[in-house]
Order: sequence, then C-alpha cells, then structure tokens
Amino acid sequence: MVLPRIKAFYYEWPGTKDNHAGMAYFAKRLKKDIGLPISLVCNSPRDYKKINFSKHYARLTMPWTDCLFFKEYLSPIGIACQENVALRLRQWGVKKPMTGLMHLPESLLLKNYKLEYIRSSLDALDHIIVYGSSLTRFLEKIGYGHKVKETFHYVDSDYYHPVTTKKDKIFNVIFCGFLLRNVDILKQIVEQCPKITFQICGGIADLKALFGNTVNVKLYGYLPEDELLEKLQQADASISVMEDTIGSNAIVCGLACGLPQIVSDVGSIRDYCSEENSIFCKNVDDFVKAVQLLSQNKDLCHQMKLSARQRAEELSISKSIDWFKNFFININEKK
Repeated sequence: MVLPRIKAFYYEWPGTKDNHAGMAYFAKRLKKDIGLPISLVCNSPRDYKKINFSKHYARLTMPWTDCLFFKEYLSPIGIACQENVALRLRQWGVKKPMTGLMHLPESLLLKNYKLEYIRSSLDALDHIIVYGSSLTRFLEKIGYGHKVKETFHYVDSDYYHPVTTKKDKIFNVIFCGFLLRNVDILKQIVEQCPKITFQICGGIADLKALFGNTVNVKLYGYLPEDELLEKLQQADASISVMEDTIGSNAIVCGLACGLPQIVSDVGSIRDYCSEENSIFCKNVDDFVKAVQLLSQNKDLCHQMKLSARQRAEELSISKSIDWFKNFFININEKK
C-alpha cells in the first residue's frame, strides 16, 4: 500500500495556539502520531496577498505532495483565508485532491460570506470534513452533500481530566466561551439562581458591564490554559447558552473534566451530548430548572459526571487521529 503524502495548512489562533484544544496543537499531533508522511504549513492571512505568492507556494505543485488539507476552511472572514489558497492553486491548474475542514456553523458562514462565494470555495474541494450534523445538513441543502465526511471535534482527554477533590463545597457552574453565546439569557439565569455560584470565563469578550456587580458571579477574562483547566476541574456543572454550535472546545473539554452539561438544544449539540450526561434547554425556565435539579441531586449529578467523562474518551485525540489516518488512506486508494 502506497501511503498518501499530505500537505496540511493550519492557522495559529492567538487564544489556542499554545494549548491542548486548538487546531495548531491538533496539526502538530497529526504530524507526530498519524503514521503518514505529512508536511505542515502555518499560514498567515497575509500570505495569499503577497506579490511572491507563486514562489511562496510553488512547492505545493511538486510531485512530493499527493493531497492538500486545509484545516481552517472558510474561517471567519479575513482570518486564515485558506480558501483563497485553494482557489488560486486551482486557477494555476493544480489538480491534486484538496480537503477542507470547516468549523463555522451555517449561521456564521452566511453572516461572513455570500452564498456565491461559499459555493465557489467549495467547488475547489474534493472533500469537505465537518464536526457536526447540522453543518452536514446545510451543505446537503446547497448541493455539496456528496463531498461531506462527518467526524467529531477532538479533546485531549489526558490533559483535560477530572479530579476527585474539590476546594469549595458550594455548588458552582462554569460558563466558557464567547462565540455565538447568548449572555443576555445567561444574565437572566444567573439572577434566578441567586444561591448558585457562576464562574463566567468570557475569553476576549468584555462582560463587566453585564456581570461586574453580580454577587453570585465570578468573572474572568482570558485565562491561561492551566488556570482554565483548574476552574473546569473545580466546577460541578457546565452551562452553555448558545445560539448555534457544531463542535465546541467548551463542550468537549467540559465533558473530559467530567462536567454535566446544561446546554441549549441547538445545532449539532446532540452529536456530542446525550441525556445521560446533559440537560437540553429551550428557554430560561429550562436552564433554571436544570441548574436547580443538579444542585439539589448529588446522585444524579454524580452519574452524569461519569457519563460525561466516558463520552469524552470516545472523542479522544487518539481516536480522532485514527479517523483522519483512515480518511486519507481511503481517498488515496480511490484516486
């Protein structure tokens, strides 16, 4: 069997480039553990605009590469710009198989790009990898279902893991992330659960005006990964009030730390969570009842914790790497 030789593009997001939850880390783990010849390109959003673009990427047309893998395809506009690389190479007549991994849900794709541009970018690809069934349905709707391969968002379940001891006996709920989060609804939930401590990790979002004076809230901005891990390990449950989602670091890392998930029933959330480890919510009342239920029922909370960790082990980075290895071997055999 001839092994495929892969050229993989990744982008170093400032918030995750040095931790265990980002695509940069995953790219480096792929190179280390996939067992296939793979070369990495960390691309800047400026690269495709350079005058010497052709010289910079000339090596991509060399015989060494069997296929190209874009790990941030159609990312937020003006960021990774990997579709521009793919489109330019197609214009030059490069016929090598191209695969794009898409992270944005339908709502953000249509907010960032015109549908015509999405279609032209997808036309350049031979295969599209997605992290959730809701994105699969969107791509099927616009005519690209035949190109889609669905997998799961990985988690490093060795790094993200539960602990057996807690420093604080007060029941506390953690909220992480800022992308497509509804903090106005979160505010209502917090106000209706005054006896519950909420740890809100808003990342780059400035939430001081909304939560700065709220007695039962501990508010954090961007946290180094080791500090965020400790907060997850010391929490009793995770709450995610979302407008949409595909695969989410906040969800899979919370599962890995053994946290029951209190989540909006949107997007691809049921690809990752089940009723054994999560409570699905449609409105404020659902969220409030879920928080109160878990805070008052230690046995239920314990069982959900065990299920959460078990689910995370099914989403481990080693299993994800195995999936990608099989994917690239299969597409190479079908060339």
